[in-house]
Amino acid sequence: MTKQQRLGMSSLLLGGLMWGAGHVVADEISGTLDGEPREWHIVTHSEGSTANFSELMPGMVNVTVQGHREPRFETQGTLSISFIVMNGDTGDASVSYFPESGMLPHYGTEQDVPIEIALLEIDGDTGRVKGRVATSLAYVASMTEEHDHSNTMDIDVSFDATLVREEY
Repeated sequence: MTKQQRLGMSSLLLGGLMWGAGHVVADEISGTLDGEPREWHIVTHSEGSTANFSELMPGMVNVTVQGHREPRFETQGTLSISFIVMNGDTGDASVSYFPESGMLPHYGTEQDVPIEIALLEIDGDTGRVKGRVATSLAYVASMTEEHDHSNTMDIDVSFDATLVREEY
């Protein structure tokens, strides 16, 4: 069997295993940022994942899906989507994009925005979330300045991620 045939067989086997498992989780965020196609990676590390959830109180869960330009943690280029689920109902989302290597300046939502959740499953210490958010992000220069609505970036992204429980 040639190397190419072995790779093909491995791909088919892997695809069959994933199909047999019922679904494939992309563990990514993809879409457009200011009209340009982009892709962000969910980063899994020894202490958890950048796609996580935490129970704030019984019936109230905070979900965060954070993606990075490369499959490693770095602030520059990070996209963060957070929302709360209360008694099974999904609230609106807070979205932030960090174009530089620090927390400021950044682009973000001044108020929470609607989010479409196609799937949210939480079972013990893991879960899965799949959804979409489209909004406009306004520039924030510093903690003492308001959102600058004359400097915005439009975002339209979909995500599919495995969630890991985060303990505080």
